[in-house]
Amino acid sequence: APDDPSNPYWNSAQDECGVCNGPGYYFDGNSNEDCVLDILDVVALVQIIVNGLDYEYNPDINSDGIINILDVVALVGIVVNSGRTADANTAMINTSDNSVSITADGYIGGVQMTLSHDNGFELDLTNNALVVDYKTTGNSTTLVVVAPEDELLFTANKSFEIVDMIVANSNKEINVNFASEFEL
Repeated sequence: APDDPSNPYWNSAQDECGVCNGPGYYFDGNSNEDCVLDILDVVALVQIIVNGLDYEYNPDINSDGIINILDVVALVGIVVNSGRTADANTAMINTSDNSVSITADGYIGGVQMTLSHDNGFELDLTNNALVVDYKTTGNSTTLVVVAPEDELLFTANKSFEIVDMIVANSNKEINVNFASEFEL
């Protein structure tokens, strides 16, 4: 018990979360130590994924041992708590004219991609999503789009190859099919 003299923090000042052993209280997803899971934590988690940042708390929200878009959509589910029931089971990625769009049979919680491309590559991500971010290093770009509201995810100034991709509904990775301008 916090007020028990046998507790090593007895009579210690409590941190901003009302917990001894401050400063700040680290719990899954709380990136800014404010004791509340909110959009700021979602943005911070996207930054960790895109920029490969170190972290002081445990951002593995779904406890699968990997920090990726699945953790972001799990955190969004906690923050928004919308009780969404129309999750997508499959999605279709369409690459055409150096752009990527997605269609699905329900809600898409997020998309994470790694692209390979030539030098001078520029990306224009959709603004119609909860959070979007990307980082280009050399000939590789990592991007995250959380809760896209439009089909168009991004356009680019040059051709690219999708090297890796995860598409998730509100709680799991879903199957993705591809269509391109070269298919009949």
